[in-house]
Amino acid sequence: MGSKTKIIEFFALAVGMALVSQVQAGDRKIVILQALTGAAAFVGVPASEGMKFAADELNSKNFLGNGDKIVVEVADSASARAQAMAAVTRYAADPSVLFILGPTTAPEAIPSAGVANDAKIPMKAMANSVSVLNAGPWGFISAQPPTITMPQLGDYAMDVAKVKSCATIRFTDNEAYVDLERIFVEHTQKRGMTIVDRTGIKQADSDFSTIATRIVAAKPDCVMLFTLAPSAANLAIQLKQAGLPASVKLIGQTGMSSPQLVSIGGAAVEGIVFNSDWTPGGNTPAAQAFAAAYKAKTGKDADNWSALGYSYMTVVATAIKAASPNPTREKIRDALTKTKDVPVVVGSGKYSYVDRIPIYGSTFLMVKDGKFVPAPQ
Repeated sequence: MGSKTKIIEFFALAVGMALVSQVQAGDRKIVILQALTGAAAFVGVPASEGMKFAADELNSKNFLGNGDKIVVEVADSASARAQAMAAVTRYAADPSVLFILGPTTAPEAIPSAGVANDAKIPMKAMANSVSVLNAGPWGFISAQPPTITMPQLGDYAMDVAKVKSCATIRFTDNEAYVDLERIFVEHTQKRGMTIVDRTGIKQADSDFSTIATRIVAAKPDCVMLFTLAPSAANLAIQLKQAGLPASVKLIGQTGMSSPQLVSIGGAAVEGIVFNSDWTPGGNTPAAQAFAAAYKAKTGKDADNWSALGYSYMTVVATAIKAASPNPTREKIRDALTKTKDVPVVVGSGKYSYVDRIPIYGSTFLMVKDGKFVPAPQ
């Protein structure tokens, strides 16, 4: 009886292994690890939706060839460092997982990159903090870092918005936003801008009345907001309540590119300008086609984060294709480092890596009549 049981178990295992082998032969598994809950869910949810949309579209076009397809599993990092690290550990132990697309924010991504490097699995975080890269060659960032975007924003503030003095407000508990503010200040001060006030806040803060009163008293030409959309909206409201003149410009960065800026801020955010990865409706034929297809399938307008998610999945799929016909984690990592001019729907429409630094261009938007529209250039 025992020998029969062993024979049955052997054949069951053999059949199971054959099925796994058959699935792995054509399926290229990517884990979408994003903040579906928690503080960064307003980024992670649309980003994951854009990623899934891209995977479905690429599969429908047989993008990988030979009948191979992208298989995704979606996981929630919950905007939490510990949960993101645990997820990377778990998925790295699964040999069928070739790539982790996430996590969402720098506080999650920086320690998770250390886990990914120890486990030797490629990980492409939504974040723009170059600290992700310091852990080793298996970690990538997706968004352009401050060294690229902040000089552009500083030049826009001085050359287009014509401001000469600014106050800045930054998150202190998110390294990416610390870097954004620092590099902006360094760049603009070299060009002669006066920084009249520099304030740090935390992502959970909501009472900015004291800060607002002090900044209004400093009489700047502009207030630079290095925060996410909900905080920026509350800051705008409280600055206006403290008496900030309409002539003082509010300027921000891509973290504000969310419908929450308008839904929370209302009239207080009218006229606010920020640099963005995505132009609503698309600024290239490919981007416009994506916007139309996304709306038709989901019933929702594509926003900055869904467009980024769509683009990032396209970049990863291109690396997997380059690593085919037998892609491994190492081959995909190496192919990703060589990414050059991959068509995307954000920025200028082409995505490249230079020393694992992403470059794809940006645009400027403003809030007008409660909508995001192209800002004056």
